[in-house]
Amino acid sequence: MSRRELFVLTLKGLLAWLALSGLVLYFGEWLAKGLFPLLKAVMISMAPDLSSSLTLLKSAQSQLDYSIELSAWVLRPVYLNTNHFIPPGTELKSSAHLLHSFVPLVIEGSILLVWPVQHWRQSLLLIGLGLLTAVLVVMATLPAQLLGKLEISFQDIAESGINPRQIPWFVDWMVFCELGGRWLLGIVVAWLCIMLQRAILRV
Repeated sequence: MSRRELFVLTLKGLLAWLALSGLVLYFGEWLAKGLFPLLKAVMISMAPDLSSSLTLLKSAQSQLDYSIELSAWVLRPVYLNTNHFIPPGTELKSSAHLLHSFVPLVIEGSILLVWPVQHWRQSLLLIGLGLLTAVLVVMATLPAQLLGKLEISFQDIAESGINPRQIPWFVDWMVFCELGGRWLLGIVVAWLCIMLQRAILRV
């Protein structure tokens, strides 16, 4: 690849990043609300002892900046250790920044938009695969982030007693995503879309 081609590819990538970031900024509220039913279904499967409700909270600093707030009501006693438990009816809350949660979508979309193809149909196939997998990425990261913050909030109490509650698996997954795994996931999923597109075209 020549220096000029590399410069053009980099410029396209930056433009795609800016365009997708703008779309998420302006249409993130609509997108998040559309995904709420799927997000709730995933959280029910991950934490069946909780009844979850999701809302969007607008930032006081910006009309386009939102946070996703989880309100979870305890359905059955949640034992933290031998002596402590969370009684039924208790409301637990956590939140996640909306734009931060959609970063993998921007990364994945930017890669797919600038990936070189020989025909416009290949681009359409890549975009279609990207939209489908982008939803899967959100389902794989956002519920774990919201539920993981709940678990961490009372983990100190659990560790202070005898027979502390085992840390759920999604807490480790949340920590991985928070330490950069969310960005890596966007890159990996984009690569999988490219491989899948090539396989479909060969068939």
